[in-house]
Amino acid sequence: MIDRSKIVAMVEHWLMTPPNAYYGSSYGADLNGLLLVSLTSNVADEFIAKMKADLPILSSLDSDELSLYTTTSGFEKRIIVLRIGTVSIDLTNLQQSSSQSQSSETYDANAV
Repeated sequence: MIDRSKIVAMVEHWLMTPPNAYYGSSYGADLNGLLLVSLTSNVADEFIAKMKADLPILSSLDSDELSLYTTTSGFEKRIIVLRIGTVSIDLTNLQQSSSQSQSSETYDANAV
C-alpha cells in the first residue's frame, strides 16, 4: 500500500534528481528554474505540471493539496516551499544529487 511516507520519499527523490539525469528521460526537478525569473511568469504552474507528469500518483491531487509558494525571511531572502497535503518541503536549501555526487577524485579534462 502506498502511504504518506512513500509519497514523500518519491517527491524527495524527484526533487534531488536534476532533469535528464536518467538517460532518455526528462525525469527530475529543475530547482534552478525556479530562481531568477520574472514575477509574471508561470514557473510554479510549470513546475507542478512537470512533477505530476513525472509522478503520476500526484495527478489525483487538487490544487489546494499540491502547491508551491514563497515566504520572506529577513530583508532579501525568499524561501520556496512545496506543500503536499499537510507536508511542507523547503526547496531553498535543497542540493540536487549532481552537485553532491562528486567523488573525492578529480580529473583534468585538459590534461595531456
